[in-house]
Amino acid sequence: MRTLVTLQIADLIRRYDDLGADIRRLVGDTREVSLVEDETGLRMWRPLILGDGEFYRQLSEHNPWYYAPEKREYDVAARFLGGDDLLEVGCGEGHFAAWVKNAHYTGLELSEHAVASAQRRGLRVLRQDFAAFADEHPGCFDRVCSFQVLEHLPAPATYFRAAHRALRDGGLLITAVPSEDSYLGSQHDDCLNAPPHHVSRWTDDCLKRYPETFGFQLHDLVHLPVEQGHAQRLIHAFVSRTLLRPSSRASGLLERLQRRAVVSLLRSLPADVSIPADFFIPGHTVLAVHRRVELKDQ
Repeated sequence: MRTLVTLQIADLIRRYDDLGADIRRLVGDTREVSLVEDETGLRMWRPLILGDGEFYRQLSEHNPWYYAPEKREYDVAARFLGGDDLLEVGCGEGHFAAWVKNAHYTGLELSEHAVASAQRRGLRVLRQDFAAFADEHPGCFDRVCSFQVLEHLPAPATYFRAAHRALRDGGLLITAVPSEDSYLGSQHDDCLNAPPHHVSRWTDDCLKRYPETFGFQLHDLVHLPVEQGHAQRLIHAFVSRTLLRPSSRASGLLERLQRRAVVSLLRSLPADVSIPADFFIPGHTVLAVHRRVELKDQ
């Protein structure tokens, strides 16, 4: 186990305040959190601090972009759909169901509001824990998918075990997460990629190796390009890694002036800045597709 970075809770409180979310009741007396990596390559924040319903309500209320009804990963995931039965974990209001053409759709969601909204639209969305549902429906699905869910879960092993129980042999598990091998990997202080929002981070290598323990083989790994709404974050990350590195040759005053000038420049960027479509840079999301296989000890 090694520690990769440590963040001060006071800094996270300020950053979440800027997004309209008050995390003080969630962090309690905790002073700092550390990103640690275990022998499997899994990166988790410790101590564990989880967001609650009120936290996510505040984020979505003050940031209209938070729950997008259309995501580029939906288009990619649709290429891997097949069979008769599909289960989406953490489905929200069930927006992905619009991409499901020839399968029976079932969604799982813990938000009472989101479940009610999905059911009003005629979707089969249940308010139930994934592990409990998998126990009740073993081997019932050809595809299990989740989008931007795994990084919020306190126990990733529980997710993969439940998926293995729910899938038929040879079925596919489709999981979209923020990519640690993209520009996000250098943004350790990005509050939306830290507690209480995200509690884990996933590299390509970890996405390949970690699920193997639970009966999955990697079938495909797809990096999505930078989306227009994330272009500013990419530029911020690039500038932070190149222009804002501490220099032994610069005095403390000069370094502070350089930092202020660069931050001022970044803030002047237009909100709709974009990356050319033919200039591929790995973006926020990576989509992993795993095939269910029988566990070796069975």
